[in-house]
Amino acid sequence: MNLVTTLRRGHLLKHIDLSGVGLEIGPYDQPTVFKSEADVRYLDWKDKEQLVQECTHPDMIVDIPDIDYVVHSNRYCDYIADKFDYIIANHVMEHAPNMIQWLSDLCDMMQPGGVLFLALPDKKFSFDKYRQDTALSHFVAEYLAGVEDIPREHQIECEIYYDEAFVNKPMHVADKLDMNRIMEKLKAPPHVGIHSHVFESGTIVSKVLKPILMMGFVEFNLVDFVPARGETGGEMIIVLRKEPPRVELATEEFYSAAVETTHTSNTADTADTVDAVATAQRLADAEKAVAELRARLAVMQEEIASRTSTISALESSTSWRITAPLRAAVTKLRGLGPGGRNVSY
Repeated sequence: MNLVTTLRRGHLLKHIDLSGVGLEIGPYDQPTVFKSEADVRYLDWKDKEQLVQECTHPDMIVDIPDIDYVVHSNRYCDYIADKFDYIIANHVMEHAPNMIQWLSDLCDMMQPGGVLFLALPDKKFSFDKYRQDTALSHFVAEYLAGVEDIPREHQIECEIYYDEAFVNKPMHVADKLDMNRIMEKLKAPPHVGIHSHVFESGTIVSKVLKPILMMGFVEFNLVDFVPARGETGGEMIIVLRKEPPRVELATEEFYSAAVETTHTSNTADTADTVDAVATAQRLADAEKAVAELRARLAVMQEEIASRTSTISALESSTSWRITAPLRAAVTKLRGLGPGGRNVSY
């Protein structure tokens, strides 16, 4: 079990005990929950034999489990009548052309109180880093239009903004904007790994998740969110529970610029978190400024002490006493003007 899977399990087991019936979508060779430990079923677009044959790394040994449900569209309800106590979908939601419909279908497949565990990539850590975050209006429009296939817009967006450096290839804007190249790509079927939508940790809660729940598209409540970090493979964790949503979203939170989100739960408010972070930053800046002033003051005090010591040593020296009459004469001459007259100013 690799580190990413271990971290996923840690967050998952905070919310479920594996005693119910579970479903994991697209486990490939790294399932989050094993059949040996729980009553869990696996879903994919292909069966085990096909997945093994199409493995992109022929020299790599992969241990792909048997697939219980083989589907041929994102409408899983058309193939599955069972109900589940928890559903796991790692790096799946970003591929769904109609994300709200996909979430709604999963909600229908769950028992009341069931937990939906999602892991998805933050665009900043992937080949999508140059793409714009998918807007709420985009998700709503796709849902109302009943979109089922990847729109051409997404294909063009991926072609133009895909970060070639991610796969160690040169990247030139002239090539990216070549219409002949774009048209050739559109003639071919969409790449299986295309991301229909992109997200980042600092915006997904306030700009996507909370609004979708408030609009009543799905009966989920947001119970946990873990932002993406480099050490977690650049993926964020979202945990939803099938229950009436209790969502608070301040106007400023929804319309504000993106902020980096920290770990939140149903008892934490994002706006409070942002205010706390800002306050902590201001305090840190103030403490740094005070420390710098104290350091400068210490240097000045040390310099004054050094000069005072030098003056004291000079005044007590023999040469100082011997030259005293000469210094007095010079001082007197400075007070005389031309012709020896005293001058006052």
